[in-house]
Amino acid sequence: MYHGSSSAACSGGNTIYLQSTVNLCTWHVLRAMRSHFNTNKYLVLWNKVKLWVKTTDQIEFAMLWVKISNDPSAPQSFIAYLKSQWLPITPKWSRVLRKGQSIYEEGDTNMLIEAYVSTHFLGDKIS
Repeated sequence: MYHGSSSAACSGGNTIYLQSTVNLCTWHVLRAMRSHFNTNKYLVLWNKVKLWVKTTDQIEFAMLWVKISNDPSAPQSFIAYLKSQWLPITPKWSRVLRKGQSIYEEGDTNMLIEAYVSTHFLGDKIS
């Protein structure tokens, strides 16, 4: 199952579908992360975070995390947020651990419509 970052939706899905695996949508993960710092002010950091979330290579994932977490110019509150909120649930959102699973192959989700509306009509740019 693919979800946004709502813990209620994730918990509910696991309650109903006991054998399910919850994967968080990349678009929603990035949206949640960017709400915790000024992406315009920290554009280099934002580009690293996007690469980190989207990479399928384990070595690149680890190297990007080292660069992000050790960047002295990065807001330490954001690094603490990543450490406390996202690292513990890495298997739910990291593409490194989700190889061979594509939301686009499923085609039964409103996430694609939501992303289209947000980017084309609301000006919500994630890329």
